Amino acid sequence: MKKVLFLLFLLSGLVLVSSCSKEENLAEELEVTINGQELTFNTIIVDRQGSIDERYYSAVINSNTSRIITFYANVGEDGENAVQNFTYTIRGRIYKQMQSSDMFIGDVRINNNAHFAMDFSGTLSSYDAETDTYDSIILTDGSMDVEY
Repeated sequence: MKKVLFLLFLLSGLVLVSSCSKEENLAEELEVTINGQELTFNTIIVDRQGSIDERYYSAVINSNTSRIITFYANVGEDGENAVQNFTYTIRGRIYKQMQSSDMFIGDVRINNNAHFAMDFSGTLSSYDAETDTYDSIILTDGSMDVEY
């Protein structure tokens, strides 16, 4: 049920983002290589959570929710420990830090009330309960820059 609600939230956000235009044409995207495949997530949603300093970020490719990257960060925090709960979802399968061997580094360069930028890389895992095994993916050369 949580997945369904999250996807509905994400889809409604995508509609809002695509219906609004900015005065400046900024190259706002998240680029990453996942298991050797270069991907550009060109739709980014920033959820400001009211007056709280948490910002929730979601990124998809061409407004398609078959691949989603999500995470959150507190405004003003930068460096390697600023990104929390980084996940990559592909066709409903969620990859995140699950095993002790998983390592994710998100180096936040800019994090204020209107601009977020980071570089990232690492290994994320997904658990398959039917086979009792983990499947891992490798993220390299990740970067994101968004003004909101």
